[in-house]
Amino acid sequence: MRLLSRLGLYLPFAILAATTAISAQTIAPGQYAGITPEQVQQIASMLPAKPTGFGPPCSDRAAWSRLAAQFQPQIAQAESMLTEPFPAWSDDAYSDYLRTGSRTRGNQMLAAREHWLAPLVLAECAEGRGRFLPRIAMVLDQLSTQPTWNEAANDADLRDFGTPLYRQTISLDSATLGQNIAEAFYLIGDQLPAETRQHIQTALEQRIYTPMRAALTPGHGYWWMTRDSNWNAVCLDGVTGAALAALPSREDRALFVAAAQLYSPNYLRSFSDSGYGVEGIGYWSYGFSHYADLREALWAATSGKIDLYSNPQARKVALFSIQLQMLPGNFAAFGDAHFMSVPSAPLVAYVEKTFGLDITAPAKPTHETAALVDAVRTAFPNHSELPASSNDDILGLRTYYADPGVLIARPAPGGDLAATIKAGGNGGHSHNDIGSFVIALGATQPIGDPGGPNFYTSDTFSSKRLTSRLLNSYGHPVPVIGAALQKDATKLHPKVLSTSFTPQQDSITIDMTSAYDAPTLKSLARTMKYSREGQGSVEIADNFKLSAPTDIEESLPTHGTWRQIDAKTLEFTIDANAGKEHGPIDPNAKPEHLRVTIEAPTTFTVTDEKIDDYGNPFTRVAIHLHLKKSGTITLHFTPAD
Repeated sequence: MRLLSRLGLYLPFAILAATTAISAQTIAPGQYAGITPEQVQQIASMLPAKPTGFGPPCSDRAAWSRLAAQFQPQIAQAESMLTEPFPAWSDDAYSDYLRTGSRTRGNQMLAAREHWLAPLVLAECAEGRGRFLPRIAMVLDQLSTQPTWNEAANDADLRDFGTPLYRQTISLDSATLGQNIAEAFYLIGDQLPAETRQHIQTALEQRIYTPMRAALTPGHGYWWMTRDSNWNAVCLDGVTGAALAALPSREDRALFVAAAQLYSPNYLRSFSDSGYGVEGIGYWSYGFSHYADLREALWAATSGKIDLYSNPQARKVALFSIQLQMLPGNFAAFGDAHFMSVPSAPLVAYVEKTFGLDITAPAKPTHETAALVDAVRTAFPNHSELPASSNDDILGLRTYYADPGVLIARPAPGGDLAATIKAGGNGGHSHNDIGSFVIALGATQPIGDPGGPNFYTSDTFSSKRLTSRLLNSYGHPVPVIGAALQKDATKLHPKVLSTSFTPQQDSITIDMTSAYDAPTLKSLARTMKYSREGQGSVEIADNFKLSAPTDIEESLPTHGTWRQIDAKTLEFTIDANAGKEHGPIDPNAKPEHLRVTIEAPTTFTVTDEKIDDYGNPFTRVAIHLHLKKSGTITLHFTPAD
């Protein structure tokens, strides 16, 4: 028996389909908060008469035939789907999150179903022979009528799974799936059976359009509409893209465009004024890819009259993917970013092309993506490039984000030692990591911030979040003072006491005192000095002032191995491909070696501990000592021959 039946909430799709009419209504003054009828009419005058998605429809054989060779992988994949059974919906897999807190089974089930859409549609458009149409119709029927478009983690109380579809919540999952279904509807058009087209339009109306219109009315709204978060860009991209691709009424589409204009600046505000992304480099790829899609959709739909890049903050946010880089392909994995995360190469290529830059020479865009919208936009890009801009100091010897106090120090040409350190910049997806740093050597990171979870559970965004040694300060390269770990970093605003930048050396001093609630701590200042002389070196000096003798632990997390050479010297070794399970792998790369010399006012011992939280295993090397009323512990990092 289906889960909805057990709950007494299941309604046949045919009944639900009759509950919502697909029609446009005249917009009255004050009907939608912050949006006037005049705005909607002005936008409507910019839009095409018919809904339009990305790229030309598949009926444009001249356009698609030219790219047929590029889509051979999708054609091969789609051919296998002609005989394979479509993945079944599983109530048991979906509700596993509710029982165990694990997202894995439910998300795998949802993804297995959704990933059929892009290969089949792209194969049919590229080939144009009609042999994939029955399978496409079957997939669209299945997706349009499945119980929910949201993953269980975004519907933990079964609110969406157990309510009429026209009251369902719009979240990351439903917005993205809705847009991809609308794109398929636009591309295939009248070649789909009438019943399938009705299923699609009814599902979009019930799960996207009606809930969003309701959210735009005064006194209502989804939290992500006004929140400074990647959710804002992802959800607005999905609902707006779905409306532009499939809503018949031009005025109706204009309402969604007006909403995107009104609320999308909140995504840009999730970055600091200087462009630092508090959610980390991984979430930059996720959020900005959707912000870029939204910008491109609005730009195309209005013939360039609406351009979200006219906001100067958009360029700063776009450049985050370039300026956080220490060395080629080497980024600090602050927050929930995976260890050795890199931004999407096709997205960086898009940023450079659109903003008129020529900096990193990233990989060319690829059509091999699970998302139909992304594949089509990449295959048929808008000619929406901005005028060429200066590359001066975008990727020079350093990038300093002054407002959060984040410094990326790079070597002179030919060097291979770099470092990043952060004072603050904490918000969504951040850890307790005031003063955290990363040492980059060549293509890897021998020491430093271990990165974030490789998967999420029900604990990750609950009151239990900071009990994890990966997410609290214990697993970060910051001190433990007595028994005190750092406080909740999202509530702190640490000060940068001084900076000095020269061609030979960069330095920064951070006041970390406010990060601790340690009874004997009077002050703690951390200074990083980065030298470009010779092979390069990094010095981390922690100056403690204490009211009484206190035990101190300095932490050096590593994904490699370590050994103690003598009483004050350690050596860390790491595989150059560590953390690159998803590539690019260099089979000829040699291990990197980093030496650490420890200076302290008293004797110390060194221990290690294996930590494996959220599928991110690393070793925490700890330096233990007992400080009296004051003292400085200095760590010197140099490449080892």
